[in-house]
Amino acid sequence: MSGLLVCVLMAALVGVGLTSPVSKSDGNTKQGGILSQVLARREAVRNAAENIAKQEQDTQTSMARMERMAHLSEDQREFMSKQIMQAISEMMNECPGRDYQGWVDFGRRSAE
Repeated sequence: MSGLLVCVLMAALVGVGLTSPVSKSDGNTKQGGILSQVLARREAVRNAAENIAKQEQDTQTSMARMERMAHLSEDQREFMSKQIMQAISEMMNECPGRDYQGWVDFGRRSAE
């Protein structure tokens, strides 16, 4: 559906670009300007289509998540939340920037 929308918009933009008047004195300049406008509009349409597709995917993901969680009891949801928080905490502790084991050695070396 979004692909069809992009095609229709592109055809309309190209049609407008081709039918706009161009004076003979500075025809190359105006044609270059029209081309850049058409290309800019094309990029804007492409970005809008990508955003729409991403929003649709996010909505589907969110709905699937809610459907999976709907059958869980309150205790099960609380347990899942705790497990997720513990997993995130363990992942954060494994990051090299969060490793403070070398601080003891650092202090001892500076005292020497």
